[in-house]
Amino acid sequence: MELPHFAALTIFAFCVSIVFSLTSKESPKERLQYGVTVFLTFLGVAFGLGWVMFPFPR
Repeated sequence: MELPHFAALTIFAFCVSIVFSLTSKESPKERLQYGVTVFLTFLGVAFGLGWVMFPFPR
């Protein structure tokens, strides 16, 4: 079974955001806010880089 790039990116971003939030914040509310922020930032940067690289040939 082959995993599409977007699915792999989403799973990676989710796992990393969980680890970052658990290791860097103290209260559960801060952890949740930071985890969501990191997750959305990962996806946003990935879309941005994909958009920048789209016009270039393989």
